Amino acid sequence: MTSSNGKVLGVLVGGAVLGAVLGVGITLQVKKGLPNGGASTSGATCGVEGLANSNPSFFVLDGKTYTADLLPTEARDTLFQIQSQGYETTVNFARELALRMALAQDAKVDVAQGLPPLRTLLSVPEPSEADLKSFYEANKQSIPPGTTFEQVKPQLVQFMASQKVGEAARTKVQELTAAGRLKITLPAPVAPVVSLPVDSLPSKGPATAALTLVEASDYLCPHCRSVKPEVEQVLKEYDGKVRFVQANFALRPTQLSGALARGAWCAHKQGNEQFWKYHDKAFEVPLEAAQAVSPDAEKEFVGHAVKAAQDAGIDAKALETCVTSEEAKKGVEAANATLSAAGVSGTPSFFLNNRRVSLTGTTLSQAVAEALGGGKAAANPSKAN
Repeated sequence: MTSSNGKVLGVLVGGAVLGAVLGVGITLQVKKGLPNGGASTSGATCGVEGLANSNPSFFVLDGKTYTADLLPTEARDTLFQIQSQGYETTVNFARELALRMALAQDAKVDVAQGLPPLRTLLSVPEPSEADLKSFYEANKQSIPPGTTFEQVKPQLVQFMASQKVGEAARTKVQELTAAGRLKITLPAPVAPVVSLPVDSLPSKGPATAALTLVEASDYLCPHCRSVKPEVEQVLKEYDGKVRFVQANFALRPTQLSGALARGAWCAHKQGNEQFWKYHDKAFEVPLEAAQAVSPDAEKEFVGHAVKAAQDAGIDAKALETCVTSEEAKKGVEAANATLSAAGVSGTPSFFLNNRRVSLTGTTLSQAVAEALGGGKAAANPSKAN
C-alpha cells in the first residue's frame, strides 16, 4: 500500500486508530472525541508519585525549594490538570493489566513467558467481510477519491478488530468490578485550594449547605450549554445539600460573549431572581449571533442582551442602560481576572468548596456524591428521579 493510502484510515475514523483496548489506547481514543473546552483537556501525563496527597519537591530556584503548594495558583491548577490526565491513563492501564491477569488466571494460562495479549485472551473473532464492506461503504465519503476497498481492507481489519476487543474488554472489566474481584485503589490527585469570593455572586440553594458548587461558564460556550441540564439535575438530586454559584467568565469580553456577561451582571443588580431568569434566556441566544451582520457590531451584541432580558420578563430598559456602562464592563473584567487567577482558562470549569473538580472519567453528580462522603446514598431520595 502506498504512503498516501496508509493515511486513509486516519481520515476515515478521525484518529480512533490510536487504539480501542483498555489502557492508553482507550484514553487517547476518548480524548480524541472531546471537543475543545470540555472538562478534559489534552496534554502531558505525570508519574505515579505525583498522584497522591504527597507534596514532593518540584524544583529549587535560587536556593529555595518549591513544593507544589508553594507554586502560584494558576500553576497549581495546571499541575492538577496534568496529574488528572496522568491518573486517568494510569487507571486505564491498571484496568487492562488486571483484566489480562484475571483472564489468564481463569483460563489457567502459563504466564511464565509473559501475559498473552487481550485479543488472544478474549478470543475475539476477525470482522467478517460483510462488516468490513459495510463500514467501508458507510464511510466512503471520508476516504480519498480512488481508494478501493482492497487497498484499505488491512487497516479496516485492524481497526474493527481493535474495536471489538475494546468492547469485550470493557464488558469484562464491568463484570469483574461488579463481582467484587477488581477494585482500583490508586489514589486520585487532590485539587489545590483556591480562593473564590462567591458571596457577591448569584446563587441557588441555602448558604448553610454542606457544599458550594461554583461553575465558571460562558453563555456562548456549547459545552456550557450541554452541561446545563446536568447541573440542574444535580441541584434537584442534592436539594438542600448544595449551594450553586454562577460565575460568568466571558471568553471574548469585547464581543457578544462579553455583552451577554455584562447583561448578566446588570440583571443581577436587579436581584438574584432576575439574574436567573436572564441566565436561562442568555443561554438560548443563537450561537450564530456571535457573528455580527451589521457595521455596528457592539450595538448588535447589546441588542441580543436586551432581548434576553425582554424574554426573561425583567426590566429591559434598565438593563440596556446598564449593559453599556463602564461599571458593567469593569465588573466583567474583574470577574475574568479573579477566575483567571484561580486557574480558569476555559469553560465550563467547576469548583467544589474551593477545589477544582476534575470530571475526567466521572460525572458532576458522582463528584458531588463523593464530596458529600456517601456516594449515591448522599443524595436526597425524595428529590432524585
